Amino acid sequence: MPVHSFGGAWTERKLSVIRRYLEVYAQALKNQPFQRVYVDAFAGTGARQQRRDETLPLLELPEFSAVAKGSVRLALEVIPPFHHYVFIERVSRRASELSALARQFPDQSIEVVNADANKAIGDFCKRSNWRSTRGVVFLDPYGMQVSWQTLVAISRTRALDAWVLFPTGIGLNRLLTKRGEIPRAWQDSLDRFLGTPDWRTAFYKTTNTPDLFEGIRQASVKDANASKLEEFIVARLRTIFPVVMEKGIALTNSKGQSMYLLCFVSANPSPRVRALATRLAQWSAEV
Repeated sequence: MPVHSFGGAWTERKLSVIRRYLEVYAQALKNQPFQRVYVDAFAGTGARQQRRDETLPLLELPEFSAVAKGSVRLALEVIPPFHHYVFIERVSRRASELSALARQFPDQSIEVVNADANKAIGDFCKRSNWRSTRGVVFLDPYGMQVSWQTLVAISRTRALDAWVLFPTGIGLNRLLTKRGEIPRAWQDSLDRFLGTPDWRTAFYKTTNTPDLFEGIRQASVKDANASKLEEFIVARLRTIFPVVMEKGIALTNSKGQSMYLLCFVSANPSPRVRALATRLAQWSAEV
């Protein structure tokens, strides 16, 4: 099976958290009457190998080659298994590889969707019976492809848990230019990704600079770091989800630079479920 290369130690960290959560989630719900579903957006091929030096467009993935996912196979190996799996992959060739992988698990109910992840998740959330279904979504984009409306669709199910990967270092931070002179296309991407224009005031401040000819000149200066990006994202998630893990999991490269923020949310408003989901997420993160 062809594989895609991606990441390093931070990838292993991310997959360790996901694997641990899926294992404890499956155990916690195994005696419950719900159908359990696992949804993996941006599912890749299901296999991965070591990093290879290539570049992709900024809004995709600037530092690595096309992503190979280990999360698909990890989910398929969880015991007890989920009742249904949905693997979403926009690239037809990778979707074909996922279908080949699915044939290795003939006893599992596996649905491979060759479509845009935002549309596929929106459709899935609308058509499913959430009175009898519970599940986990893993949103693991290569860059800033996830629309805020996709998160809104997940929150409206009142039944799904989700782990969401935010490209704080390689995506958001790079689009937020130092002087705020951001191309309109990038501004539109930030609006769509964060679901609000408020980032313009959250991540920029106005400074007054003496000017020999004009007196005082005002300038817009970037005021954003990893902590501020995390605070903003967590606060935004709390506007639509009843459960949001207090802090995200920072994923850093070999130089200690923040690349991604892995966040946990749950759409289930039940106090008992909220408490359980929070404990499971916190426990899974301690790896």
